[in-house]
Amino acid sequence: MDYVQVTDNQRRHMLNVIGVEHEEELYGRLPDQFGLREPLPLAAPLSELELQRCLAEIAAANRPSSSPGAACFLGGGAYDHFIPAVVDALAGQGAFVTAYTPYQAEASQGSLQAFFEFQTQICSVTGLDVANASLYEGATATVEAVTMALNMTTRRRVLVASTLHPHYLSVLNTYLSKLPAELTEIPHTDGAVNASALREAMGPRETSDVACVVVQSPNVYGLIEDWSDLFGIAHEHDRTVAIAVFNPIACGLFKSPGACGADVAVGEGQPLGIPLQFGGPYLGLFAARRALMRKVPGRLVGQTRDSVNRRGFCLTLQTREQHIRGAKATSNVCTNQGLLALRATIYLNAMGPKGLRGTAEQCYHKAHYAADRIAALDGYELDHPGPFFHEFVVACPVPAATIIDVGRPRRIAPGLDCSALGIGRPNRLLIAVTEKRTRAEIDQLVELLRGAA
Repeated sequence: MDYVQVTDNQRRHMLNVIGVEHEEELYGRLPDQFGLREPLPLAAPLSELELQRCLAEIAAANRPSSSPGAACFLGGGAYDHFIPAVVDALAGQGAFVTAYTPYQAEASQGSLQAFFEFQTQICSVTGLDVANASLYEGATATVEAVTMALNMTTRRRVLVASTLHPHYLSVLNTYLSKLPAELTEIPHTDGAVNASALREAMGPRETSDVACVVVQSPNVYGLIEDWSDLFGIAHEHDRTVAIAVFNPIACGLFKSPGACGADVAVGEGQPLGIPLQFGGPYLGLFAARRALMRKVPGRLVGQTRDSVNRRGFCLTLQTREQHIRGAKATSNVCTNQGLLALRATIYLNAMGPKGLRGTAEQCYHKAHYAADRIAALDGYELDHPGPFFHEFVVACPVPAATIIDVGRPRRIAPGLDCSALGIGRPNRLLIAVTEKRTRAEIDQLVELLRGAA
């Protein structure tokens, strides 16, 4: 009721119309602990000029990863990649920024075409047959895949690699906590999932009740998992769904999830033309084999021809959506992430297959250059021996938090504290190197680590 535009007289009039004397009566049924017993400690009101000046001062305190002289080696699921100028130029147009869910096909051909192109590109990247649109981010996309597998198979066991990002695992645990499902983590050896441990967790084929197997590659440590081997074990059990959690940039260099035997591929779309922007909003990616098409959550846009042979687009197979089926819907996807999907579409079109592969190659080689130089420092070593993409864990002679503090005044973000992320001890540092990092910046990081030791 307390919008700025509402005057005291208007507020009193509304209360009279509904027969209430005071606003507090509207909240009478709320428990006492949720009531405000004293005024909020708000500052005095500002004029528009003063407010602009105040916000400008706050904004000036930000240290974007793209600012001159800054070097960002942060990773852990969100990465500082190059974004072509065409992405902002096109995605920032008013027709796209204000568009919402395209319920009416006749009035939404532009949005629907953008969705269709996005789906086509994600199918190409993942090597799978069908992709959807409008998932929130990688964690909830993973949840949607697991929920789909539970509904399809009517089984209850979910096997998840212990190398899955801990935030994804946390969200998955939250969603499954009230469902008849049992989540089991597959242990890892030296940072990668142990195939024999997966086989043991699967149990006998005759009595299998495993709905799905979830494996992330590159995993949270940056290591490459053997999808082909692990999903081969999963498929020894009839109807078990193999779910790959993938990095779209890595798909430019390594075998796609589909080529490795995945039935479903989910991932975070942030690397595809979406800036870091304080953790979101981001974009969930979801692709699946044709046999699963009618179970895929979210929006699925199809292409057809009208009576005069013009190409047209519409929402297809949408009866499972909440706006059609309500409580019977198999998905929790509601909000439209179309603007983020559009950014990914423009990015993939601008880069093309060669550009995507070139980006992946630069990430790979620059990360390995950095890892080799850091491992040569006294007191530092790589924490895992396996192959990695553009991210790796370093065992440090001092706490990672100390190194991060040393880097702050130098405008270098040296990586993530593994203990804070929940994947290692306090002296473990997770370092990500993208195509944006120069040799000089990597050398500065090496010198920072040398000095911190």
